[in-house]
Amino acid sequence: MANPTPLSASGSVSDSDASRGALSPRAPNADEQQRKRRVQQLCEDDRAWLMTRQPFTARLMMQLNLVAVVDDRLPTAGTDGDAVFLNADFMALRSDADRRFILAHEVWHCALGHHRRQLSREPERWNHACDYEVNALLKGMLGHCPAEALYKAGFVGQSAEQIYPRLAARTPPRRRTRSGSRRRQLDVHDLTGVLGDGGSVNDPVFSPRPVTADNARRWQQRLVATAQQVERQHGQGSLPAQLRTLIERLRRPVVAWQQVLATFIQTTLSGSRQWLPPSRRHVHAGLYLPSQRSQTLSLAVAVDTSGSCQQALPHFLSELAGILGACDRVSLDVLEFDAEVARRTTLDESELYRLSQWECHGGGGSDIRPVFTALKTTPPDVLVAFTDGHIAAPENVPGYPVLWCLTERGRRPVDWGTEIAVL
Repeated sequence: MANPTPLSASGSVSDSDASRGALSPRAPNADEQQRKRRVQQLCEDDRAWLMTRQPFTARLMMQLNLVAVVDDRLPTAGTDGDAVFLNADFMALRSDADRRFILAHEVWHCALGHHRRQLSREPERWNHACDYEVNALLKGMLGHCPAEALYKAGFVGQSAEQIYPRLAARTPPRRRTRSGSRRRQLDVHDLTGVLGDGGSVNDPVFSPRPVTADNARRWQQRLVATAQQVERQHGQGSLPAQLRTLIERLRRPVVAWQQVLATFIQTTLSGSRQWLPPSRRHVHAGLYLPSQRSQTLSLAVAVDTSGSCQQALPHFLSELAGILGACDRVSLDVLEFDAEVARRTTLDESELYRLSQWECHGGGGSDIRPVFTALKTTPPDVLVAFTDGHIAAPENVPGYPVLWCLTERGRRPVDWGTEIAVL
């Protein structure tokens, strides 16, 4: 029990003493400790239940400590990659199915490396995209999703990178479900960020650590190792199709072209423009993007519409929209080409969401030379060419940087420009 606040000489609580009392949080009392123990046991039982029904998820969960807390700074749940912290009062009110879903939700945030994948994206919208990705995955695995969780059937099978540009730039409205509850996030993504929030009750065991790159790499290794273990025990093909897709993506990693593209834009423009200091909101992700507000980034994107590029195109464009979302002002010139420029569209920063819904139609032969001809009158700061490389291209280097983004088994069509593999 907390010590009583001392009285002043007059027998009343002094202003300074009351102020100190208000600012001094207490530890959980005996009743709250009892609630913690009860929820801790419920969650341990849930993990055992998952071991029989969802062994893949449960094995990943064994890598995390479950820590029930009573703490005003943590309203729901969250993970730092080493532990899952659970607000005891919040979890006590959930159904068995909801509790198990929330536990699995935290595990898959770790397994999918969402912190590592954020790059320069706006944190709140990225967190929503990650929740939509995880919740769609878990509803398929568990057959259940809490009524108020962020979920859309249209996002099933999509990555957070694909979902992100489809979300509004502002916080999405909290629409009500059929039961009347509001759609919301069921967890806190930045645990270390809430440690300074104060509150009247601070639990000493609520001690999250910052998420590190090493931690994210360990989880990727755990995911692949767990998949191999399951396949050895139950045979090839024993993993659900959606999990197999995730695992194969990790087993055959590609160049982190998002980072390369962001760095390429900043580097190539730094010599020709006077930039302000880097935008602070992206430094935490290792991206030192310009914070210039008075000038517009002029970027041209040449899209090879031949049939061999169609499958990779939606993923590329959604990723590109996420990267450009880090820039304050953008003029994006999109040129679709086969043997000629078939369509040309200009987008500004408020229209980047359209890239995630872009539809191109396959054409005949591929020749990118008409693109360079079209750009002669208004040269861009940078040209990003998305292609398999089996195209005719000009021999001479243009007066602006060119980045060749190549699909699987693609090749650079000329000996100039920079190349990266995007798939």
